[in-house]
Amino acid sequence: MKKSYQKNHFTTAIFYGETLNKSIHFKSNSIQHVIIITNQKYYDRSFEKINQLFKGIDEIDWYVCRNQTYCNNVEELMSLLQFLERFPKNRHYLFCAYGNEGVMQLTGFVAQTTVLKSQYWCLPVSVRSLAKALLVEQAIMKQNNQVLLQVSNLPQAIYFDQTLTEAQRDGKLVDLLVFIRAGLVCDYQFLQNLYVNFSTQQKVYRRSFSALITELIDYYARSTEIETFGQLFESAFYQTENGHLLSSNMKRLFGIIFHLFWSDAIHELHFNLKNFLIWFNHLGYPIFLPEQISLADYQLQVLAQAQKQEAITVLEEIGKTGYNQEITVQSLQQAMTKYQDILKEISES
Repeated sequence: MKKSYQKNHFTTAIFYGETLNKSIHFKSNSIQHVIIITNQKYYDRSFEKINQLFKGIDEIDWYVCRNQTYCNNVEELMSLLQFLERFPKNRHYLFCAYGNEGVMQLTGFVAQTTVLKSQYWCLPVSVRSLAKALLVEQAIMKQNNQVLLQVSNLPQAIYFDQTLTEAQRDGKLVDLLVFIRAGLVCDYQFLQNLYVNFSTQQKVYRRSFSALITELIDYYARSTEIETFGQLFESAFYQTENGHLLSSNMKRLFGIIFHLFWSDAIHELHFNLKNFLIWFNHLGYPIFLPEQISLADYQLQVLAQAQKQEAITVLEEIGKTGYNQEITVQSLQQAMTKYQDILKEISES
């Protein structure tokens, strides 16, 4: 399946619904050298398989990043630039991102800023890395998960092989969160369908996301607010004492939850937040913060982050964004109180 994707003044071709060896019909043409940027785990699993996709190429090199979600950091960028120094400038290159979210961002940034003549492709290995490949903003992050450098870029092509994601277990739960966030921001009916079709963890593991990919691509094409929903609340955990007890994916999950509760505090959503958290609990997502993380300290960090950023999106209703609003002590406290009250009800029932 092929779909044209437009964002701002960029256009890319997305191929999905088939395996990589069926969707990639590679002709070398002016490309003389392929540089594949990946994570260690995907290099170990797929070195031979990916090399076979580029049979007609004279030279193929791999650059291997750490496995961490945000490997698009300054240290990795400097290491990659040092790696690229040995390549001649009179050749034409294809940068190929094959890996997680950080790899998509790192490759997009380097492809836009390098002096090497190049184009780039994305081969996402998960729905969450596909979502990153759809973003125009290519960022390099600081250690505290803050954007340090950013450019605008989209790949010339995105090849998404759904079979790479189907064998995952916990990875499928993390991917489901990408669809849930899109539903919260863009389409209430889509969110309801997720609730019906993926009501338990077992259903998530058994069922495919294939039928949802087209809608997800369309949501990202028309919205600039999916990826930013929950982002401020997520980043505050990187500043909170004992925030390291939450993985990067758990920080993102709680960021989405707290942005939702804060939106409800600003503009009542008439949405059953208790049932929403119960659903998350059934899916196996954490809904209780570790006891070692102080909610009071966390709120201070949210307010500190809010002072450094522009006002953030408020949901006018589920599936529809409204105006932007600054976070206040009162609105944040109201959101956290409701969150705690609902958790108490769930734990007592």
